[in-house]
Amino acid sequence: MVPQLKHNLQSTLFSPGSHFLCDPRTRFCNFDQSLTTIPHIDDFKMDKISNFTPSSRDNKLLKIASEVNKLNKTFENKNSHYQDISYYSSTSSMTSVLIKFHKLLSKNRPINTTSFSKIYPDYTNFSMTSDLPTSVIVTPKNDDASVFSVDADRVNDTEITLSVLGNALELMLTKTPKEFEKYLKSSTAPVQEDKSAYHYARIGKFLVRSQLDAIDTRLPGTGTFDIKTRAVCAIRFDIEHTDYFPTNYEINKNTGLFESFERELFDAARIVMFKYSLQARLGNMDGIFMAFHNIKKFLGFQYLPLSQIDNYFFGEHNIDNQRYRASLFKKRKFERTFDRNNNDAKSLKETKNSKEIEQVDDVSVSNQELLHNIVDDFGNHFQTKREALSTFMADRELEFSMNLMQKLLDNIVKDTKGKPFRILFKRMKTSDIRRKLSVDTTTDEEVTDKNSKVEIQNDTTEQDDVVNEKPEQTEKIEEKSNDKDEIQYSIVAVVNTLEANTLKESQLLSDEKLTRSTSYTIALQDEKHPQKPSDKIKFFTKYASEFKSKYYALNRHILKDSLENGFFAYEIQAEHLFNGENASGYPTPPLDILEKNTQTNWDLRYSINKINRMADKIYLYMKFIKDIGTNVYRRADVDPNHDVYNEDGTVKLDVNATPIQNVTRAYSAKAKKREAVFKSNKK
Repeated sequence: MVPQLKHNLQSTLFSPGSHFLCDPRTRFCNFDQSLTTIPHIDDFKMDKISNFTPSSRDNKLLKIASEVNKLNKTFENKNSHYQDISYYSSTSSMTSVLIKFHKLLSKNRPINTTSFSKIYPDYTNFSMTSDLPTSVIVTPKNDDASVFSVDADRVNDTEITLSVLGNALELMLTKTPKEFEKYLKSSTAPVQEDKSAYHYARIGKFLVRSQLDAIDTRLPGTGTFDIKTRAVCAIRFDIEHTDYFPTNYEINKNTGLFESFERELFDAARIVMFKYSLQARLGNMDGIFMAFHNIKKFLGFQYLPLSQIDNYFFGEHNIDNQRYRASLFKKRKFERTFDRNNNDAKSLKETKNSKEIEQVDDVSVSNQELLHNIVDDFGNHFQTKREALSTFMADRELEFSMNLMQKLLDNIVKDTKGKPFRILFKRMKTSDIRRKLSVDTTTDEEVTDKNSKVEIQNDTTEQDDVVNEKPEQTEKIEEKSNDKDEIQYSIVAVVNTLEANTLKESQLLSDEKLTRSTSYTIALQDEKHPQKPSDKIKFFTKYASEFKSKYYALNRHILKDSLENGFFAYEIQAEHLFNGENASGYPTPPLDILEKNTQTNWDLRYSINKINRMADKIYLYMKFIKDIGTNVYRRADVDPNHDVYNEDGTVKLDVNATPIQNVTRAYSAKAKKREAVFKSNKK
């Protein structure tokens, strides 16, 4: 059964904007006061709280896929249009790859943040981590290797407080205080293990599982929505340090650079919001309920309908009102100019042939058209037509992305001959690929969706120039134009076949990795009590260098095995077509595509080209592995157990910390001081 929000939090679903748990000025609590205290991570009965189950270990997914395929065979002679299910996965395993496809298909469309206050830019871009390589593991699940599971590669997963605490916090929001207490170690009351509810969606050859966090039947559609517990920036940008010294950082205003809901939402848009939207869309959900916290307590809540999130990633600034104001000003200027120059004192009515008056009339006609557009400008519910177009674009792009992923997997399965394999994905400049690599066209297929026929565009260009191996810089937001020289991107996929022992090693979760760590085993011998979750987390941080070495060693082993048993690489390119014409700039169809009887066709032309030269494949593999390892273990050599908080309430500058880490630590000290002043004034 899908749970519901408790603590009167349901009211936020129908009240746009952010909501403080407690009013920062009066400290009056708007919701249940029990949410002002989050239990410590070590106080939960973790064995009773639902944990994530990888799709490869979910037997129900294989059962559903097998039953659907069996049912399809009974309709073979009845012209069934359904394909057999060849792949199944969870939304969380797919999203990191789908973000890569979004950046490719949208031509790195900037994020529309015009609704934010002036302290933030009108447009921003995804964080740099979105361009780091990501990987999935694909495993045959039946005897004839006709059905495969697709899992996120968890070999470099790390135990962090947020990942361990996430499910417990969701439980806290969907249980009454009395029910929730049973999940704490301090309670002796019996409690049943928390069970997850799922939604299953069929998309082409894919079966996708989505976890359903909550429901409210008053919401549109299925009424289901996702719950995301979001830690404040002071934790997210300083996670290792806050494991040792929990922050007091708070949210006490709606807008602003720090201590604001706006700051958290802006960061979320750049880092995780698109992933949230994919999970909600694949799960047929209405939106996302965000609960902001600092690990010690919840700070506030906000419900984001999927349509609002779509406008961030596919919308644009509506300048009609600006045009209207500018044209009215222009009209007044013309009238004043004419009056000053009319020495014969003729009325405006008597001078219809005047050039100035003609311009005034033109402006009036333009303004009248704008007024008509304002009246007719509505899409779905409260949306404008442009906002409705954003949702349409998001739906269509996901169809294209899943189609591309399916065709890529079909090619890889054919090449790997039914063996398990891992795919590393990275978006790269096409010019860099052309300068360095040899790319051969190996596919010639067609894809058709409900509105359009999508054809392959072949490219047999081969070049062997040296690639620029300097580190990639953060991409700048550029206005796209009809310029033929605009930067083009491709997705490169590097594939390693996996042997049984390597596959097992690659699928180990972080807790299992910890138990195999030499340093961890030695430390256990020195402890009189079993290791708590917080101890395990700190241990990984302390011995991150050891795990980094293990990660590189494992990937050297994977490369060696795959060189003998199967090592492949592919380049994926795509181009949008509107009524047969190549789309320029950020691909955006005309508004009339929303009409039922539209004549506008939106097609996607793509190519999946094989990279055959061994030196090229090894170069790409080593580059991708280094990029992942450097990012995941980037703090391996810094000791986070460094106290910067003075007894007098001040904070010391840490020269090893980033500027934002030093600043958020100061805000943590400020929050503690502010609370002391409030209590003092209340006496």
